[in-house]
Amino acid sequence: MHQIIVSALAAASLTLPCPAQAQPSGSGQVVGEIVVTAQRRHENIFRVPAAISAFPESFLDRARLDDVKDIVTFTPGFSGNSDDSYIDSLAIRGITSNDYGIGGDPSIGIFKDGVYQGRTGAAVTSLFDIAQAEALRGPQGFLFGRNAISGAISIATNKPEPGQTSGHIYAGLGSARRIDAEGAINLPIGDDWAVRVAGYGTRFDGWIDNNFTQDRDDRLMGGNKQAGRVGLRYRADKVDFIVTAEHERRRVDGSPYRASNDDREVIDYLNEALEQEILIGGSAKEVDSDLVNPRDDGDITSLTASVDVDFSFARFNSLTAYRRSKFFYLEDYDGTALRLGNYSQDQRASYVSQDFRLVSPDGRRLTWSAGLSLYRENVKARFENEADADLVCTAGYGYADCNEMTLDIYETAYIPAPGNLLVDINEVRSRNHGWSVFLDTNYAFTSALTAGVGVRYARDTKTFSIDIPPSESSLGNVWTFTYFTDGPVTSDRSWDGLTPRAYVRYAATPNLNIYASITRGFKAGGFGSFTVDAPTTIDEYGLVPNGTRADVFAPETIWSEEIGVKGAAFGGKLTFDLTAFHYRYRNLQTVFFDTALRTQQVVNVGRVIGYGVENSISWRPSRYFDVSGHLTWTRTEKRGDRDCTTRDCGGLPNPIWSSAGIATVHRPLGGGEAYLQGEWSYEGRRRESYDWRGITRRDAYIQLNLRLGYKNDTGLEIVAYVQNLLNAHYVRGVENGGDLTPANVWGLSQPRNFGVDLRFRFR
Repeated sequence: MHQIIVSALAAASLTLPCPAQAQPSGSGQVVGEIVVTAQRRHENIFRVPAAISAFPESFLDRARLDDVKDIVTFTPGFSGNSDDSYIDSLAIRGITSNDYGIGGDPSIGIFKDGVYQGRTGAAVTSLFDIAQAEALRGPQGFLFGRNAISGAISIATNKPEPGQTSGHIYAGLGSARRIDAEGAINLPIGDDWAVRVAGYGTRFDGWIDNNFTQDRDDRLMGGNKQAGRVGLRYRADKVDFIVTAEHERRRVDGSPYRASNDDREVIDYLNEALEQEILIGGSAKEVDSDLVNPRDDGDITSLTASVDVDFSFARFNSLTAYRRSKFFYLEDYDGTALRLGNYSQDQRASYVSQDFRLVSPDGRRLTWSAGLSLYRENVKARFENEADADLVCTAGYGYADCNEMTLDIYETAYIPAPGNLLVDINEVRSRNHGWSVFLDTNYAFTSALTAGVGVRYARDTKTFSIDIPPSESSLGNVWTFTYFTDGPVTSDRSWDGLTPRAYVRYAATPNLNIYASITRGFKAGGFGSFTVDAPTTIDEYGLVPNGTRADVFAPETIWSEEIGVKGAAFGGKLTFDLTAFHYRYRNLQTVFFDTALRTQQVVNVGRVIGYGVENSISWRPSRYFDVSGHLTWTRTEKRGDRDCTTRDCGGLPNPIWSSAGIATVHRPLGGGEAYLQGEWSYEGRRRESYDWRGITRRDAYIQLNLRLGYKNDTGLEIVAYVQNLLNAHYVRGVENGGDLTPANVWGLSQPRNFGVDLRFRFR
C-alpha cells in the first residue's frame, strides 16, 4: 500500500490543478498569505500540519456558493453534495453517516463562529456575509470535538468592526425566475462599539418536470429562503465581546426520485402482482411521482455570545450558544407514480453549548491551548411512511384484496383508514448531553523543526425513546413496522473516548513545509430511529414483549496517518499542497434495510481501510492569468460487511477520482479590471456504499461554469454567468431499492442556466 501512495504522490505532483484555497483572480493575494484559525490561533495556512482548504469571502461570492454544502465541490476529498437539508450523504475521504434518523451524530462537524451547527434540518444554512470558510479533512474531534470523525467545515461570519462604516449590496437575476438579494452594513457606535446587520433572500422556480402531472406547471426544486443576522461588538485593549443573533427560513421542494425501468426484478414482480404494466414515464431528466408537493421546510434561530480577554499568560475565550430549529421534510422515495413510499419527517430540536478556552501567546518556543466544552441537546421527530393499502395487500403480501388479508391474519373484516391509506408512524426523542476537555502543546525545537502532541477526552450520554403506535387501518402494522409498542420504549447509554494527535513539521526552506501526523478519531454510539431491541421474538403484527428497548449501535473509531508537503515557488506565483493519507476504521455506523425482517437498521461494519492522495496547486504565471484547483485519488475497502465473506467487500460511496478548480483571464480596463473565469468540477463513477443488489452506480460527471465580469476601484462589480455550460445531465445519488421499491436516482442536475449579479461594496 505504501508503494501505491508513493507512486500516486509522484504522479500527482506533475498535475496542474491547484488548491481549493486559492484566491479568485484579481484579489491581489497569493495563497501563501491566507490565514486560518482551525487550531484556535491565527496561522499561515501553509504552516498548519493538517489537510485544510480555505475559502475567503471573495471566492464564496464570485463562485456563487449558496449554502454550506456547496463548499464540497471545491474541497479535495469531499463528496456527496445535494440540494436539500440532509447531510447524511456528505462524505470526506469516503466516510459518511447515512443514518437519517436522530439517534446518532453526523460524521462531519459543521461549525459557524465556533458553534456546532448540529444535524440534518439545522446544520445547512445559507452563506451570506461570510468572512471565510475552512474545510478540514481527516478526524477533527481533537480540534473541534462533537464527534467530527471524518472532518469539519468551519464558517466565520463578518463581525462588527468599531471605528468604520462599511457594507455591501448584492442583487441578482437568473434563469427560472431566480432573484437574489443580499446586504450588510457596519456602523460604529463611539470608539469601542459597533453593530453589523446583514440580510439575505432568494426565490427560484424548479427545473424538474413531473410526468405524473403533465397538465400542471409545477416544476420541482423551486423555493425561497430568507435569512438575517445582527451582531453587536465591544472591543477595548484587553476585552473583545460579541453577541450575535441569526434566523433563517427555508421553504423549498424536497428531493424528487426517479425509479429505474431497468430494475426488472422489482418492476416485473409489480407487473405480475398488480396485473398491469408499470412504466416510469418521462425522460431521464424528469420524474414520475404521485407526490406533487415534496417539501423541505426549515426555521433555524441562533444566539451566540463570545468574550475574549487577553491576560499576560494566555488569551481566554468564553463561547455561549443557543440554537433552535424546526424541520419538515416530505418525499416520494419509491420514485414511481404508485403510492408506495411517501415519507415525511417532522423534527424539532434545541441545542445549548458552553466552551471555555485558554490559548497561549504566539511567538514562543512552547505554545499551548486548553479548553472545556459542554452541551445539551433535545431532539424529537415524527416519521411517517405512507402507502396505498391495496398495493400493500396485493403486491406486498399476495392477497386478492385487503379483506382477504385481514380475514386470514385477524379473522376480522377489513376496515380501511381514511383515503384507504396505510400510514406507519414512529415518534422518537433523543435527549443528549456531553462534555469534553482538551490540551494541545506545540514545541519549536529549532526555527525549522516543530512538534506537537495533544489529546481530547469526550463523554456523551443519550437517553432515547421510540414509540410505534398501532396503525389506524385494521390491517395493523404490516408495512414499515410489523409490530407496535404500548407507548415509548426507552434506553440510555454513555460513551467516552480519547482522541490524541501527534505531529512533526519541518520547514526545509522558508517556502517548503513538510509534516507528518497521526490522529485517533472517535464517534459515540447511538440508537436506531426505525427499529427496537426485543428480549424475545416479537409476535408478527403484535405488541412488543416486556423488556423491549431502543436499539443501540456501537461507537466508531479511526486511526489516521497523513504525510503532507506544502510550499511556494517563483515568488509565490506557484503554490502547492500535497497530502497522502491512510486510515483504519472500525465499527462504521451505517443504515441497512433488512428486506427479510422489513426493518431499517443502523449496523456497525467491521472494518474499513482507506488511502489516497490529495493534490492542490495554484499557478499565476502573469498578472493576466491564473489557474487553481485540485485532483484527488481515493480508495476504500470494507471488510466484515453484512453477507460478505471476501477480504474486500467493496468500497465506500466515494469517487476514486475527483477534481475541481478555476482558471481566470483578467485585464485592466477603465480604472478597474475585466475578467473571464471558467470553473470545472468532476466526480468519477462511484458505487452505492451498501449495494447488496449490485445494480446502482452513479456515473461520472463533469460540470463547467463560465463568468464574465468587471470590477472597478469604487467597489462596483457586475458579473454575467452561465452555469452548467455543457448542459450536462447527472444525478446526486442512487438508491438500491428492493422489496417493492425499484432502484432509483435522486438529485437530478440543474440544466444550463444564466444570470447577472451586481455587487457594490462601500466603506
